[in-house]
Amino acid sequence: MCKLLSALFFILLTAGALARSFELSVYNDGYYLYYEFPRFGNNAWFEVTMGKRRGLAGVVDQVKNKASK
Repeated sequence: MCKLLSALFFILLTAGALARSFELSVYNDGYYLYYEFPRFGNNAWFEVTMGKRRGLAGVVDQVKNKASK
C-alpha cells in the first residue's frame, strides 16, 4: 500500500512539473482537473479538462464557454 501511494505521488509530482498549467481540486461531491502539456513550448500538445470548478471561477468558465459559442 505504501509503494502504491508513493508511486501515485511521484506520478502526480512529475506530471505537475512537466505541465504548463496544472490544477487539481477535490470536493466532497466531485472534482476538477485541468492539465496542459508541455511546459516549454509555444503551443500545447494536449489539454485535459474534467469536472467543474466551484464558485466564481466556475461562473467565469461558464460565461467564457457561452461567449465562445
